[in-house]
Amino acid sequence: MPYEVKYIYGIIATDSPPNLGIIGIGGKQEVVTVGSDGLAAVTSEVSLEENNTASHENLMTHARVIEKVAESHTILPMRFGALAESTDAVITFLKANKRELKKLIKTFDGKAEIGITIIWKDMKKIFKELAEENRTIHILKKKRAVQSQQELIHAGELVEAALDEKKALEGAEYLRKLKKEATQYQMGDLKTEDILLNVSFLLKRNHIKVFDEKVEQLSREFADRIEVKYIGPTAPFSFVNLAVHWNGA
Repeated sequence: MPYEVKYIYGIIATDSPPNLGIIGIGGKQEVVTVGSDGLAAVTSEVSLEENNTASHENLMTHARVIEKVAESHTILPMRFGALAESTDAVITFLKANKRELKKLIKTFDGKAEIGITIIWKDMKKIFKELAEENRTIHILKKKRAVQSQQELIHAGELVEAALDEKKALEGAEYLRKLKKEATQYQMGDLKTEDILLNVSFLLKRNHIKVFDEKVEQLSREFADRIEVKYIGPTAPFSFVNLAVHWNGA
């Protein structure tokens, strides 16, 4: 028989648990709250052996449960895969971290996260700009003779460094135009060469409309140069880092 444990989606402050239904990881699990002194963990039962893998379906279910709860409560989202061995272990976690959890819930009350990724539309144009801005790159680009392996490596390193610098300068300018409305922001990884800014903003919900207007203005102003991808509003995934310490996890 599979070993059943408690899967924790997030933490809320409530004395009246929401009715969430059978929406948990695994597809047939009821999502319920386990509470102590005004705090509650949003949980479901999972099989330790079968249902805690980071599949696309499980990751999406994890996010959907959190967003469902966020419709009516301020939630501190847990990272995917947070487990506790029993109801008693969940309550122990809530009691041991009561002061910190209540402080965090108060901090994030009335706020939401919005993710912004800015991408260069035309990398050929960007590389052309690099050659125009950097004399050494320009000379290497114009060089007709067959280059040695060492020269090719050197040229690649120069272009990479120049591209990183260009991203930092241009990205900082876009960030400056957007960050004023945010209470916090968190920089993310630039996973591909065409991404020049990846940032999560924490905003008061009543500031989101003004923020959206700034994003739209930025998109219009630089429409021929960049694409702006917008995700949210969501629970503050990038700003909460909670862990349940359990020997079996």
